[in-house]
Amino acid sequence: MKVLLSRKDTVRLLILSELMKNPECNQRDIARKISVTPQAVSEHFKELIAEEMIRVVHKGYYELTEKGREWLNRNLLDLHLFTQEVLNRIHSSSIVALAMGSIRNGERVEYWFEDGFIYARENSDGNGTAMSDADDGEDVLVKPGGQFIPPSKGEIVVFRVPMVESGGSRNVDVELLKNIIREKRRHIVVAMGLEALVSCRKAGVEPIFFGAKNVCIEAAHQGSGVVAVVTDSLIEDLIRTLVDENLGFEIVEGHIQKG
Repeated sequence: MKVLLSRKDTVRLLILSELMKNPECNQRDIARKISVTPQAVSEHFKELIAEEMIRVVHKGYYELTEKGREWLNRNLLDLHLFTQEVLNRIHSSSIVALAMGSIRNGERVEYWFEDGFIYARENSDGNGTAMSDADDGEDVLVKPGGQFIPPSKGEIVVFRVPMVESGGSRNVDVELLKNIIREKRRHIVVAMGLEALVSCRKAGVEPIFFGAKNVCIEAAHQGSGVVAVVTDSLIEDLIRTLVDENLGFEIVEGHIQKG
């Protein structure tokens, strides 16, 4: 994990990884994605070109050389082995899960991620062992003892709400919003913008409002589904962040369709 001990090498790893994932990105795109100033990224690019790790394809766009690919592959492998060791240590300790059904201490259980939480249930062929008693819905301590599948990213439904100048919550299809929340009953609901907050309340839901954007991102990364009710003026910023975070989403037009 030597690459983590040097900020210069860490930034290089991020730059080369972005170029590998998205050859169409330019220096400004990369600076925004990795939260480094454009000036700093420019200096790194000059060094990488001088060291023949990247080359110019055409003005403003670059690609990795064979030398750059080898450097990236070597350091990613080193990082993978390090993180795998840490994950193994994490999962060798006990974890807390929500019991699905009654569980008795010493029973073999199956545990898994779903909707951002870890659940466990009795299963003789499971991947863990219960270390405490628990009734249905209670917290239970589990000792991992088998293969564990990490969570997939949660589904995000973005429900677009018009700004107050265009009618705001008075021009929202509240029944459509109610149906979505009912169908996605295990999703968390967040609201961004006052028009969105009022629309949720009209649909009979009190959403997460303060810090809603951060909650949406974090919940989706943890595997929880999210219904994000968003005022039109804030939707572009949210979508840009979702794209940067590599999170999938679906946009639903929430205004009342006329005619």
